[in-house]
Amino acid sequence: MIQLMTKEQFKDLFEIMDYSFPRNERRDMDEQLALFDDGRYKVACQYGDDGKLRAFMAYWELDGVTYLEHFAVARTLRGAGLGGAFLDELLKGLKPPVCLEVELPETDIAARRIAFYRRHGFILNDYDYIQPPLGKGRVPQPLKVMSYGAPLSHGQFEDIRGKIYAAVYKADIEDYR
Repeated sequence: MIQLMTKEQFKDLFEIMDYSFPRNERRDMDEQLALFDDGRYKVACQYGDDGKLRAFMAYWELDGVTYLEHFAVARTLRGAGLGGAFLDELLKGLKPPVCLEVELPETDIAARRIAFYRRHGFILNDYDYIQPPLGKGRVPQPLKVMSYGAPLSHGQFEDIRGKIYAAVYKADIEDYR
Protein backbone atom coordinates (compact mmCIF):
# COMPACT_ATOMS: atom_id res chain seq x y z
CA MET A 1 0.00 0.00 0.00
CA ILE A 2 1.25 3.46 -0.94
CA GLN A 3 1.09 6.21 1.66
CA LEU A 4 2.40 9.76 1.93
CA MET A 5 5.61 10.08 3.90
CA THR A 6 5.81 12.44 6.85
CA LYS A 7 8.73 14.67 7.69
CA GLU A 8 9.44 12.42 10.69
CA GLN A 9 10.11 9.50 8.31
CA PHE A 10 12.68 11.48 6.33
CA LYS A 11 15.69 9.51 7.57
CA ASP A 12 14.34 6.41 5.81
CA LEU A 13 14.04 8.35 2.56
CA PHE A 14 17.46 9.96 2.65
CA GLU A 15 19.24 6.68 3.37
CA ILE A 16 17.93 5.19 0.11
CA MET A 17 18.32 8.47 -1.79
CA ASP A 18 21.95 8.77 -0.72
CA TYR A 19 23.01 5.46 -2.26
CA SER A 20 20.61 5.61 -5.22
CA PHE A 21 21.52 9.02 -6.67
CA PRO A 22 24.90 10.63 -7.32
CA ARG A 23 25.50 13.86 -5.40
CA ASN A 24 24.84 15.95 -8.51
CA GLU A 25 21.30 14.47 -8.77
CA ARG A 26 20.15 15.11 -5.21
CA ARG A 27 20.18 17.83 -2.59
CA ASP A 28 22.12 17.79 0.65
CA MET A 29 20.22 16.29 3.60
CA ASP A 30 19.12 19.60 5.18
CA GLU A 31 17.94 21.00 1.84
CA GLN A 32 16.00 17.82 1.07
CA LEU A 33 14.37 17.79 4.50
CA ALA A 34 13.31 21.44 4.10
CA LEU A 35 11.23 20.50 1.03
CA PHE A 36 8.66 18.89 3.35
CA ASP A 37 7.71 22.43 4.40
CA ASP A 38 6.55 23.20 0.85
CA GLY A 39 2.97 21.95 0.46
CA ARG A 40 3.57 21.15 -3.22
CA TYR A 41 6.26 18.59 -2.39
CA LYS A 42 5.08 15.05 -1.62
CA VAL A 43 6.74 11.70 -1.09
CA ALA A 44 4.73 8.58 -1.81
CA CYS A 45 6.20 5.57 -0.07
CA GLN A 46 5.68 1.91 0.64
CA TYR A 47 6.81 0.19 3.81
CA GLY A 48 7.14 -3.55 4.28
CA ASP A 49 5.66 -5.62 7.09
CA ASP A 50 9.05 -5.30 8.79
CA GLY A 51 8.61 -1.51 8.97
CA LYS A 52 11.41 -0.82 6.47
CA LEU A 53 11.01 1.53 3.53
CA ARG A 54 10.70 -0.49 0.33
CA ALA A 55 10.22 2.25 -2.30
CA PHE A 56 9.49 5.95 -2.66
CA MET A 57 8.64 8.56 -5.26
CA ALA A 58 9.24 12.21 -4.45
CA TYR A 59 7.11 14.49 -6.57
CA TRP A 60 5.74 18.01 -6.92
CA GLU A 61 2.10 18.96 -7.44
CA LEU A 62 2.49 22.15 -9.46
CA ASP A 63 -0.13 24.24 -11.19
CA GLY A 64 -1.16 22.12 -14.17
CA VAL A 65 1.52 19.41 -13.91
CA THR A 66 2.76 16.69 -11.59
CA TYR A 67 6.54 16.48 -11.71
CA LEU A 68 8.16 13.23 -10.54
CA GLU A 69 11.56 14.06 -9.07
CA HIS A 70 13.18 11.07 -7.33
CA PHE A 71 12.17 7.42 -7.53
CA ALA A 72 14.02 4.59 -5.83
CA VAL A 73 13.56 1.07 -4.51
CA ALA A 74 15.56 -0.31 -1.59
CA ARG A 75 18.72 -1.95 -2.88
CA THR A 76 17.82 -5.44 -1.66
CA LEU A 77 14.42 -5.35 -3.42
CA ARG A 78 15.48 -4.19 -6.89
CA GLY A 79 14.83 -6.29 -9.96
CA ALA A 80 11.75 -8.09 -8.62
CA GLY A 81 9.03 -5.89 -10.17
CA LEU A 82 8.35 -3.79 -7.07
CA GLY A 83 9.32 -0.52 -8.79
CA GLY A 84 7.03 -1.05 -11.76
CA ALA A 85 4.08 -2.07 -9.60
CA PHE A 86 4.68 0.92 -7.30
CA LEU A 87 4.86 3.33 -10.25
CA ASP A 88 1.70 1.94 -11.87
CA GLU A 89 -0.26 2.25 -8.63
CA LEU A 90 1.01 5.76 -7.97
CA LEU A 91 0.17 7.00 -11.47
CA LYS A 92 -3.49 6.10 -10.95
CA GLY A 93 -3.78 8.81 -8.29
CA LEU A 94 -1.75 11.63 -9.86
CA LYS A 95 -3.16 14.58 -11.77
CA PRO A 96 -2.05 14.69 -15.42
CA PRO A 97 0.04 15.70 -17.12
CA VAL A 98 2.76 13.80 -15.29
CA CYS A 99 6.40 14.44 -16.27
CA LEU A 100 9.87 13.38 -15.18
CA GLU A 101 13.48 13.95 -16.16
CA VAL A 102 15.79 11.25 -17.49
CA GLU A 103 19.41 11.16 -18.45
CA LEU A 104 20.24 11.33 -22.15
CA PRO A 105 20.10 7.84 -23.69
CA GLU A 106 23.88 7.68 -24.03
CA THR A 107 24.69 4.89 -21.58
CA ASP A 108 23.29 1.42 -21.06
CA ILE A 109 21.81 2.29 -17.67
CA ALA A 110 20.19 5.50 -19.02
CA ALA A 111 18.69 3.55 -21.95
CA ARG A 112 17.36 0.91 -19.52
CA ARG A 113 15.74 3.63 -17.36
CA ILE A 114 14.06 5.16 -20.39
CA ALA A 115 12.84 1.70 -21.49
CA PHE A 116 11.45 1.09 -17.97
CA TYR A 117 9.43 4.31 -18.06
CA ARG A 118 8.25 3.56 -21.61
CA ARG A 119 6.92 0.19 -20.45
CA HIS A 120 4.86 2.12 -17.91
CA GLY A 121 3.31 4.56 -20.37
CA PHE A 122 5.83 7.39 -20.58
CA ILE A 123 6.94 9.03 -23.83
CA LEU A 124 10.38 10.57 -24.40
CA ASN A 125 9.96 14.15 -25.64
CA ASP A 126 12.64 15.38 -28.02
CA TYR A 127 13.18 18.85 -26.58
CA ASP A 128 16.44 20.19 -25.19
CA TYR A 129 16.28 20.41 -21.41
CA ILE A 130 18.85 21.42 -18.81
CA GLN A 131 18.43 20.49 -15.15
CA PRO A 132 19.64 23.44 -13.07
CA PRO A 133 22.03 22.57 -10.22
CA LEU A 134 20.48 21.04 -7.10
CA GLY A 135 22.83 22.91 -4.77
CA LYS A 136 26.21 24.55 -4.36
CA GLY A 137 29.07 22.75 -6.04
CA ARG A 138 26.77 20.97 -8.48
CA VAL A 139 26.54 21.55 -12.20
CA PRO A 140 23.65 21.79 -14.67
CA GLN A 141 22.84 18.50 -16.40
CA PRO A 142 21.54 17.97 -19.94
CA LEU A 143 18.48 15.72 -19.64
CA LYS A 144 15.27 14.84 -21.44
CA VAL A 145 11.68 15.09 -20.23
CA MET A 146 9.29 12.16 -20.41
CA SER A 147 5.53 12.61 -20.16
CA TYR A 148 2.94 10.07 -19.17
CA GLY A 149 0.37 8.96 -21.72
CA ALA A 150 0.97 11.50 -24.47
CA PRO A 151 3.82 13.57 -25.90
CA LEU A 152 4.04 17.23 -24.99
CA SER A 153 3.57 19.94 -27.59
CA HIS A 154 6.37 22.47 -27.67
CA GLY A 155 4.12 24.99 -25.92
CA GLN A 156 3.22 22.50 -23.16
CA PHE A 157 6.90 21.63 -22.72
CA GLU A 158 7.90 25.31 -22.37
CA ASP A 159 5.10 25.95 -19.86
CA ILE A 160 5.97 22.87 -17.78
CA ARG A 161 9.69 23.60 -17.89
CA GLY A 162 9.04 27.12 -16.60
CA LYS A 163 6.94 25.80 -13.71
CA ILE A 164 9.52 23.17 -12.76
CA TYR A 165 12.40 25.66 -12.90
CA ALA A 166 10.55 28.18 -10.74
CA ALA A 167 9.22 25.81 -8.08
CA VAL A 168 11.76 22.99 -7.89
CA TYR A 169 15.04 24.67 -8.78
CA LYS A 170 14.28 28.32 -7.94
CA ALA A 171 15.92 29.08 -11.29
CA ASP A 172 15.21 31.54 -14.08
CA ILE A 173 14.43 29.73 -17.31
CA GLU A 174 16.40 32.33 -19.28
CA ASP A 175 19.61 31.15 -17.59
CA TYR A 176 19.25 27.67 -19.17
CA ARG A 177 18.06 28.22 -22.74
